[in-house]
Amino acid sequence: MYKIFIHLLRGMILILPLIAGLTSAQAQGPLDRKLSVEFKQERLGHVLEILSNRGNFYFSYNSMILQKDSLVNLSAQDRSIRQILDLLFHGNFEYMESGNYIILRRAVVKASTLTEPSPGEDGRYTVSGVILDEETGEKIGQASIYDKQGLFATLSNENGFFTVRIKSRHGPSSLTVSKEFYDDTTLLLPPGASERITVYISPAEFSRRMITISPGDYLLPDSIRVETQSDSGKARISYWKKDPIQVELTPFGKFLLSSRLRIQTLNIGKFFTERPYQVSFLPMMSTNGSLNAQVINKGSLNILGGYEAGLNGVELGGLFNVDRKRVRGVQIAGLLNVVGGSVNGLQMAGLHNMVLDSLRGCQMAGLGNYNKRKLTGVQVAGLYNYLTDTLEGWQVGGMINFTQKNVQGLQVAGFVNIAGKEVRGGQIGGFVNYARKLKGFQIGLVNIADTSEGYSIGLLNIVRKGYHEFSIYADEVSPLNFAFRSGNAKLYTILLAGFNPDNNNKSWHYGFGLGHQFALGRDWSLNPELSSEHLSAGAWDNFKHSIYLNRLRLNMHWRWSKYLSVSAGPSLVICYSDHNYQVNGHFYTSPHEGYPGFTLSDKFTGWIGWHVGLNFF
Repeated sequence: MYKIFIHLLRGMILILPLIAGLTSAQAQGPLDRKLSVEFKQERLGHVLEILSNRGNFYFSYNSMILQKDSLVNLSAQDRSIRQILDLLFHGNFEYMESGNYIILRRAVVKASTLTEPSPGEDGRYTVSGVILDEETGEKIGQASIYDKQGLFATLSNENGFFTVRIKSRHGPSSLTVSKEFYDDTTLLLPPGASERITVYISPAEFSRRMITISPGDYLLPDSIRVETQSDSGKARISYWKKDPIQVELTPFGKFLLSSRLRIQTLNIGKFFTERPYQVSFLPMMSTNGSLNAQVINKGSLNILGGYEAGLNGVELGGLFNVDRKRVRGVQIAGLLNVVGGSVNGLQMAGLHNMVLDSLRGCQMAGLGNYNKRKLTGVQVAGLYNYLTDTLEGWQVGGMINFTQKNVQGLQVAGFVNIAGKEVRGGQIGGFVNYARKLKGFQIGLVNIADTSEGYSIGLLNIVRKGYHEFSIYADEVSPLNFAFRSGNAKLYTILLAGFNPDNNNKSWHYGFGLGHQFALGRDWSLNPELSSEHLSAGAWDNFKHSIYLNRLRLNMHWRWSKYLSVSAGPSLVICYSDHNYQVNGHFYTSPHEGYPGFTLSDKFTGWIGWHVGLNFF
């Protein structure tokens, strides 16, 4: 026993350092983990994969900043990952560590060459310079150079050069350079301005350019969101797929805004400020200057049309209003409203409203409304309403309502209502209603659904995974009748037609009905049905007169096979006839002379009828 204890003790002494080493290694951040590596003419992309797998951590970097096919020669013995990366990139990159991630970013290098300021005769200073890509050294055209305080902006030309005049100031002023797909750069200038500056801007890192390398046994996440600590506090870095839809890229934006203005606002995506009000004649002619598209106003009056960042109040436009971000309040335009963010309030336009985010409130247009995200409220248009997300409220369209996802409310249209997914409310259409899954109701001439747990009321109801039946049957009025039933077990509609060829009792009839199915077992069901049939006695043109057979029928169904069933049952019939008809010299009586019945008045009679038939499908 003593020997066994000694062996166990020795084993624990040998294992404890190993456990301690593993615990220490696990506690180390990825940059502090040590490796010994040697690479000869190895591709940079493969080198990063090897480091990731051997160090058991993630690499993430922008594909635009690394040349993965470049060849690497490197030898390092017992060096930390940080030291290996320093040898690999020669200090041109910085490494941010969070958890088990190492984010590679190009080290920020910005340079500017300033000369002494020289004021002009009007007290303004001229600032000129050139914009360069810090990675390639190429000149950047169509970059925005703007003054945040003065709300003034200009663009660099195709060769990257620019000139801007700023007001004289006693303290230092600043200029910001922005370009789509690049990080913003702000330069502080001494009192006055400089004659010539050179500005380097670095490409921004976007998720569509991000490459993530993981160790072999790790699962890659759909997105990466990490937190890092810096001298200034905690910073969050997020990489995820994003496809923003911008006002400037819509057909209306391209038509109403000049190319120069569109480029300017696409470049300046991070700077926004607030002002109490603005007045504009056209988008480039505003009291907020050339940076009006970066200003959120409380009051906005656009004589012909305006272009601003957003609204927290009231906006009136003679012809059109274009807002890059959200609108909170009331927006009214003679023709057109276009909003890149959400709308919370009332939006009215003589022709069209376009919202590229959600809407909560009321939207009204003479022609049509278009919404990209969820609608909570009321949407009214003279012609059409188009919603690519979910409706929680009402859509009222003169002709068409279209909701790509769910309807949790009511659609009312003169012609057609369409719901791409589920309807939990209702659809009332002058002609057609369509829903993929119906859990509410449909009222229209033609109602279509893929599946239905609700109620469809119309001349023709088509439920792909519902109740369909074609019947041939005989009753006390006619030996040859046809019926088509469609809908679901809760409620189905019936189209009826029949013909009696007897020369002394000839007649034609057609009609419509509603029915419900009570399941009595696997093969049996009881279907009560209510129908009304218009009958023409003797001659076809007697349909212009009024003979109506109103029936309450009980159908007992027995399913013989998957596609065939038989049915039979009694019915209560109330007949209305406006006057007497002759067929081959005889007065027409329904169902036929001698059939027992009862008289309710001079125009109403009744009887107990019957039917028997074969049903298909």
